[in-house]
Parts: sequence; C-alpha cells; structure tokens
Amino acid sequence: MRSKVWILATVVSALAILLSACAKPTPAPTQPPAPQPTQPPAPQPTQPPAAEKVTIQVMVVDYIPDKTDKWLEEEVVPAFQKEHPNIDVEFVYVNWGTLDETVQGYFAAGEGADILNLGSEYVAEYGDRLAPLGQYFKDWPDWAQFIPGTLDTVMWEGEPRGLPWLTAPRAYMCRTDILKEVGWDHVPTTFAEMVKLAGDATIVEGGALKRQGFTPLDDWQEYISLIWTLGGSIYKDDGSPNFDSPEAKAALQFMYDRRRAVLPNEQTAGLPETTGALLASDLVACQWGNLWGAPATSDPIWEKIELFPGFTHPDFPKSKPVVQVFNDWLAIPAYSKHIPEAVEFLKFLGSAENLNTYNSHFGSFPPRKDAWFGYVEKDTVMKKMGELMSQYGVGFADIRETAQFRDVLMAEMPLYFTDAQDLDTTLKNIQEKYTQILRDAGRLP
Repeated sequence: MRSKVWILATVVSALAILLSACAKPTPAPTQPPAPQPTQPPAPQPTQPPAAEKVTIQVMVVDYIPDKTDKWLEEEVVPAFQKEHPNIDVEFVYVNWGTLDETVQGYFAAGEGADILNLGSEYVAEYGDRLAPLGQYFKDWPDWAQFIPGTLDTVMWEGEPRGLPWLTAPRAYMCRTDILKEVGWDHVPTTFAEMVKLAGDATIVEGGALKRQGFTPLDDWQEYISLIWTLGGSIYKDDGSPNFDSPEAKAALQFMYDRRRAVLPNEQTAGLPETTGALLASDLVACQWGNLWGAPATSDPIWEKIELFPGFTHPDFPKSKPVVQVFNDWLAIPAYSKHIPEAVEFLKFLGSAENLNTYNSHFGSFPPRKDAWFGYVEKDTVMKKMGELMSQYGVGFADIRETAQFRDVLMAEMPLYFTDAQDLDTTLKNIQEKYTQILRDAGRLP
C-alpha cells in the first residue's frame, strides 16, 4: 500500500514541474510597492442616552378649585417641562379633613405622592420620614431669599425637608383712634401695658360688653407665641414639655389678667352680633391675628390701625416681640423613588415668580423676600406686615402631637380663665397630660 502512495506522489510532482515551466514569467518589480496607510475606522456619531421618563405626583391641599389647580396644570407644568422634558407631573387634590388620613396611608404603604403639601406644624409629626434635602439646596442661591421665620417650618434635625409655599404671619393691631379716645398715644409695648389698655378701652354697660379692649381672649396658639415672647420654649432639652417653667406660668397669668380686664366676671355678656371684621366695627380696640381676619387692606380704616409685633416683659431678660409665622409647605417623603426630580419641581415652584403668583390668589405672603413685588409692594399694609415678619418672625413649627396637645390646652385653659381651677393646677395638668401624650407616642421613655 505504501508503494502505491509513493508512485502517485511522484506523478503529481512531475506534473507540477511541467506546468510551472509552461507559465509566463513575471518580471521582477524595480521597487517594492509603497505600503498603504491604514486609517482607524471613522467614529460614528453617537447620541447621549435619553433621560429616563419619570412621573412624579404632587399632593395638594392648599388650592382654589378652578383657579390655582388650573394654574398648576396648565401653566406651571408645561413651563417646567420645557426645562425637564423627561419629568411628568400629576396632582392629587385633597382637603384638610382628609389630609392626615391620606398622608398616613402613604407612609403606611411606603409609597404615594412624591411631594406632600403639609401644614405649618407638621414637621414634628413626619420629619423622620421625610427626605433630608440639604445636599440639593446647599448650592442653590435662591435659598438665601427665604424669610428665616418661614424656614423654621421645613427644618428637622438640621436638614431642610421641603420648601415653604404659603405664608400667613400673625401680629397685633390696634385702632389708634380708640386708643387716643381713652388717653393712649402709643400701642402697648409691655405685658403690663397691654393688660391696662385692654381694660381702658373696654366698655361694659348693663352687664354686657359694648366695646372689647382686646380679642381673642383665649387662643391656645397665642399662648405658645407668648411663651416664645418671654424667651421660653415649650420643650426641655430632653424633649419633655416645659409647662412648669416661669415663662409658661407668666404667659398664662398674663392672658388671665387681660381677660379679667375685659370681662369683670364670666356673667358679663359678649359683644352684640356683627358682620365683617371686628376691628372695622368700632367694637374692638385691639386684636391678634393675621390679615385674613382683619379689615380688607384696601379699607380706609387702616389709616387708623397700627400693626405691631407684640411686647416685652421687664422680668424676663430674653423677652422680645414675636410675630408668629404660619407657613404651609411642600415636603418630599423618604419613600419617593424620584427625589432628585421632585426637588427640581420644588425649586421650580419655589421661584420668586411662581410663589408671587400662587400667594396672590390667597392674599397671603410669598415666603421669599424677592417675591414681594406686584400686589405686595403696592399694598402698604402687607408691606408693613412683611417687614414685621422679616424682623420678628418665629415659625409655628415643631409642635409635637399637635391635635392632642391642642385638645389639652383647649380643655385646661378655659378652666383657669373662668376661675374653675387655679393657675398652678392648670399648668400641672397641662404638663402631666402632655407628657403622657408624648410618652404614648413613643417620643419620651
């Protein structure tokens, strides 16, 4: 078998030599061919990856049907999407009666709206469950434009949890013509002066009030403001209530004394019924409140009304006038999967122009100073209230377990004011009941 293979190989070799001899020879080249340059493939144009399309939900409680809701949907969102085309915005509208239930449902489920419209005191209730946003706002120049008293509302454990949105400060106001009538040439500047003026300006005839020197006489929120005015706080460093403090006692005593200056006894009948703002009716000399409860700022009666921040007390060196600032705000819950996108919408809503437009519908204050143009700068009363808020504002914030705390104050304060129990018992009851509320809520051991 091997011999046959060898014979076949010999024949094939001979045939190859014969064919080679018959082929036309190729002349040798005179120079080697020039090497051809090699070029890398031309880069193909590339597009950056498209931003992922996301949808954020905004839960709104402060809105005027067919006005601010339409403004948000038809003007704000389209303008926002010109800058952020990858972000869709949806709104969920609720009312104050269903707000708590809705928000608590979101947190229980761990999902829901990406932005929550909350009330002034809510940071104490939900602060731990809201996203800390300091990293997003630290280099945002607009942050410096917000009034400090409005930022009190959004801060929790040193971090902002949202942005202020709608602001209504409360201050004192007196009818200067009535003051002049009873021999006063200035508004009260001390606690003692306020008590005396309340009595001097009150008229009681036939066992009934004909004019009231001051109103309201028993507002629990003013009580908190008065504690702050005296330099006190409503919580101790360990988080327990501070109603056994000298400031809490002096504030409640003041409210009792002012009430007795107006009402000699609890059998005294109240003012006759009237419509409209009391301060415009000649039935009241002074009041505490915001501009929503006052005469319209266009009313000529304001030529006879002086706005002022409050009073001081010589026995309390840290006392200073306080303008209590109520501020509804927009927070971002920690469960949100779109926190950066929600922050962008917050910043857009929080522009000077948008805050001015939004608050103009409510007759309230934009929480940032550079938004006080248009309707604010044209209104001398609003400008005055804004100046007081800027200088003396303290946010109505960090009020823990607010609803139950309010109920305790509204139950205990009238008992003292009507002589059903004494001052020390009232403060002791407030202290003990509120301590138990905080303990039951897990805020105290």
